[in-house]
Amino acid sequence: MNAIVKLASLETKMFFRDRLSVFWTFLFLVVMIWLFGSMFVGDNMSQKAFAEYFVPSWIGVNIVTTSFFTLGTVLTNHRETGVLRRYQSTPLQPWKILAAHTFQGTVIFAISAVLLMVFGMLLYDLTLPTYIGSTLLSLLISILAFFPFALFLTSLAKNTQSAAAISSLFLNLMLFLSGATFPLEMMPTVLQYAAKVLPLYYVIQLLRGTWTEAPITEYGFEAALLIGIAILSAMLATRFFRWSGK
Repeated sequence: MNAIVKLASLETKMFFRDRLSVFWTFLFLVVMIWLFGSMFVGDNMSQKAFAEYFVPSWIGVNIVTTSFFTLGTVLTNHRETGVLRRYQSTPLQPWKILAAHTFQGTVIFAISAVLLMVFGMLLYDLTLPTYIGSTLLSLLISILAFFPFALFLTSLAKNTQSAAAISSLFLNLMLFLSGATFPLEMMPTVLQYAAKVLPLYYVIQLLRGTWTEAPITEYGFEAALLIGIAILSAMLATRFFRWSGK
């Protein structure tokens, strides 16, 4: 456990030295919420309704950006540049490296989620989740599902460019088809069905629902599906972990 914490601490320090990563992780989503707020807040949607609909959704999107770009792509870069090969000469096992990156990503995500929530409170009258325990549990389940999912997918990439391409593809698909950006009711029927294939759809359903409507016990299917993804992805991520690109 000590080795995992030390490695996670090192990766966190490296993350905060990268100004571009800090911008995309912390400031980009704030800017996007502000832009969407200027579009939707008005006669048809109050500030509070907008915040309760979009802030939980974009917290879910942040799980995706963190898992693919802060974790998956970075780990691929470590493999390409030989950092993982150097780890291979230490007692660190693959699962410990993946666990350290997952822990680091969780810390980064938590900071960003708090930032988004405070921004929503200050500008759009957002309130704390009605079922805060269920919301926190939903976030934990979502993280456990997405982080190993992204680590597995990016582990298949040959280099950092391929990992970035995979990350961008999945992010854009889920960003626009999961209901995070635009209400599904505005989309054609075929896209509404396609949205239900995407993991982010179920993350958003959990976060929106537990934020204002009902405890997580009312979202058993969504939670069970994400737990299944978490277990399968963790097994695959460990199975396909590679120390080098060869």
